[in-house]
Amino acid sequence: MQWSLPAFWSAVERFAHARGAIPATFLWNLAQGAVVPGPSELLMLPLAIADPPRTRVLACTAAVASVTGGCIAYALGAAAFATVGKPLLDAIGISDATLARIMALMLQHGWLFVIGSALTPVSAKALAMTAGAVAMPFPFFALALTAGRVLRYSIIVLLLEASAGTLFRLRAQLLKR
Repeated sequence: MQWSLPAFWSAVERFAHARGAIPATFLWNLAQGAVVPGPSELLMLPLAIADPPRTRVLACTAAVASVTGGCIAYALGAAAFATVGKPLLDAIGISDATLARIMALMLQHGWLFVIGSALTPVSAKALAMTAGAVAMPFPFFALALTAGRVLRYSIIVLLLEASAGTLFRLRAQLLKR
């Protein structure tokens, strides 16, 4: 079977209209938010472009799953810091004084880092694990992560809705045979 853009996009559109699109978006964003590397929009964006009326549902699903995954990453950081994280930091030469400064900075300004990581390509899962490791108060962490992710996906929805006509025309041009 030969690969072609029209055949690939046709499969994406079929999947976007199927019942599995929303659960798949949830599972990808949950895994990506907790431990799996990769962009959180990897599945949501093509599905939203293929099925514009579901854009907001897909974005809400992605946001909820991403925040849930981030909370799992926080718990992993809290649980594994003493047994895994601290020995690794010792092995690479991070002193206790340096670690204390990092922990104090994270406790004082961590919510800004969490929001920033939720809005940028900086790894939100690494920051979530760090927040758990330094015992950042969970309510502040969860609120900052939720605010950042809701803002991120709201921006994506606004951009997709504003460019819907252009995306439709581009799709039509690309899929001409």
